[in-house]
Amino acid sequence: MTNVQPLQLVPRSEDIIPITERALLRRRSVADDVVQSVTPLAACFHNVVLPLAEVENDVQGDLAMVTMLRWASPEQESRRLVEQALVLFGKVEAELLAREDLYRLLKAVQDKGETLDFESQKLLNSYILDYTRAGHGKLDPPMIEYYLEKRNLIDKLRSQFNQNIRDDESGEWFTTDELDGLSKELDRYPDHEGKRFVPFKRADMQAVRRYARNPTTRRRMYVASGKRLQQNKQLFKDTLCLRQEIAQLLGYDSHAAFRLEKRVAKSVPWVNGFLRDLRDRLVPSAKREMDQILAKKKSYLAGQTDEMYQKEDPTTMMAWDVDYYSRLIEEEQHIDEEAISEFFPIPHVIPAMLDILSSFLGLEFHRIPHDQLDGAIWHDDVQVWDVWDGEVHERETFLGYLYLDLFTRPNKYKGNQNVNIQCGFEKRDGGRNYPATILMCSFPSLTSSSCALLKHSELVTLFHELGHGMHDLLSKTKYIRFHGTRSPPDFVEAPSVMLENWCWMRDELKRMSLHFTRLNPAYLEKWQVTNPGRFPPEKIPDEMVEKIRKSRSLNRSLYAVAQFDMAVHSSTSREQLLRLDETKLFNDLADEAKLITSSFESEEDRGYRHLHFGHLVSGYDAGYYGYPWHSIANRHYTWVSAHVFAAEMFQAIFAEDPRSREAWIRYRKGILEYGGSRDELSMLEEFLGHAPSADALLRELGHDSTGA
Repeated sequence: MTNVQPLQLVPRSEDIIPITERALLRRRSVADDVVQSVTPLAACFHNVVLPLAEVENDVQGDLAMVTMLRWASPEQESRRLVEQALVLFGKVEAELLAREDLYRLLKAVQDKGETLDFESQKLLNSYILDYTRAGHGKLDPPMIEYYLEKRNLIDKLRSQFNQNIRDDESGEWFTTDELDGLSKELDRYPDHEGKRFVPFKRADMQAVRRYARNPTTRRRMYVASGKRLQQNKQLFKDTLCLRQEIAQLLGYDSHAAFRLEKRVAKSVPWVNGFLRDLRDRLVPSAKREMDQILAKKKSYLAGQTDEMYQKEDPTTMMAWDVDYYSRLIEEEQHIDEEAISEFFPIPHVIPAMLDILSSFLGLEFHRIPHDQLDGAIWHDDVQVWDVWDGEVHERETFLGYLYLDLFTRPNKYKGNQNVNIQCGFEKRDGGRNYPATILMCSFPSLTSSSCALLKHSELVTLFHELGHGMHDLLSKTKYIRFHGTRSPPDFVEAPSVMLENWCWMRDELKRMSLHFTRLNPAYLEKWQVTNPGRFPPEKIPDEMVEKIRKSRSLNRSLYAVAQFDMAVHSSTSREQLLRLDETKLFNDLADEAKLITSSFESEEDRGYRHLHFGHLVSGYDAGYYGYPWHSIANRHYTWVSAHVFAAEMFQAIFAEDPRSREAWIRYRKGILEYGGSRDELSMLEEFLGHAPSADALLRELGHDSTGA
């Protein structure tokens, strides 16, 4: 098969600024041409809106590839220059949005009331909204300039906040004895004269909290990791104050009200009521879960004689103890995460996941040989797959590229995300430009078996991000502005959350499993050192699958993030924000959500964990009510609005037959292909045949719609 679109090349560091400048110059030039050649009387979609959209289409791929490097480039110089490029981008964006002449032409098009297809109409509305949210029609020109200056300053603060997170390579030193309980993980932390450095990365912090027998070790890790990134504290406060100022400048009560205008949920009271209602319905089961964990702590401590346990309070659950005692409960139920992970080696899981989606959607994935990727990848870990559609006219049709950058490394993005580096769009000649999308994760690459293994929670995370990737690859929009996952965050997470369901199904777990020792005889030889005379089964055993399925539960920490997010972004005055102690607010909400009461030597020991969430300043501000967070701690997942939509789609379309090709094609055509080009709520109602509600989610959780 011949790819109809070549792979993008990764810019060299010296090319980052010139590429950015050329792309921005094209946008400026098109805007100038439109203003110079069109009068308000002659303005129409074809001569005003379409040229602006087409140049956005043309330059997006170059700008997206440059921007991606801030998350993943191993070269410090490239990351530094990307930050400069983002400043240039912000200046030109502000310059274009400040243009009264462009706004007048767009308003003239809107007033003309042309009959447009739904995506073109949404495009026009989107441009108008961009300009009104920049002050046009509300502020005079000097105030518009002031507003945009403040917005650019916010962008700089956001950039520095996230750069601090990416650059953080801190950790804590422990003796080998202090790490007693961590067996397989110890290979990740080389011995340096009797001490081992454990970095503050998600998987490593989790390993200590789940397996370290010494409660002092767990506490030290929890407290030390919480104190990092204090340099983000003033950046966060300044961002909050600036957001509140410019929102009120435009006539909004708060930044949250400003942001929600472009969400599916349109008002602060609705979101707060939604959170309270869902929390209240789930609190009884949450209390039962915490009581069970506390009972386990009490019984465990009663049987311990070691001095390190003598000062432990069996009646209080500390934040750093939840994961440890949750694991002991799991082991009582014969749920061994480490044993489960042996059946999910990444080299097998990736093709198995793609094979599952191939069978559901009629797709074909072909890995491109590494020697054909010269200049097209930013690190040797990166894999690239070309993706084809076998459903179209009984012949394979090219769809785009899927990149996988799965392993943690210094200065790379610390979490898990999907990153688009080329949107799909309709070209001027009617052909298509095809998308390219990255699954960018931070899974540990080294284990004692020398093979990268996934815990079940990480399997769910990977499938979730793959869901975003499929949304990106299967979207068929005219304009990049609405391609794939470019829709409100309280909706866009729903397809990926729904896809997580297949990670709890017996047949799919079997298909994705293969004991890692089958990949290499050397792995078997090493495994048998600690398992003499045994041969592991090829596939995950049925009884292990059933234990995984029964363990599906809920982590309440998201509600803390969501409530904190809405609280800090709903302030209606600068004075209110200056008085706000956002650190204490976050910690109080986190303890309340987790139903724990932790004892700290000082308020500072509670930490500054809100400063670790880059999403709070970038994209998901006033949006966490719709964002799913995967807790690697307990193999639990959490949800708010995205899970409501996900539960509705799954129960309405897939519950009866999760592998129905007809259902999958309907989902592809009715949800994924539209991207963000339609009104999301109307699209969902049309797809479901009714308005969505929380009832499906509550049934999924074992509650009826009244909360019983």
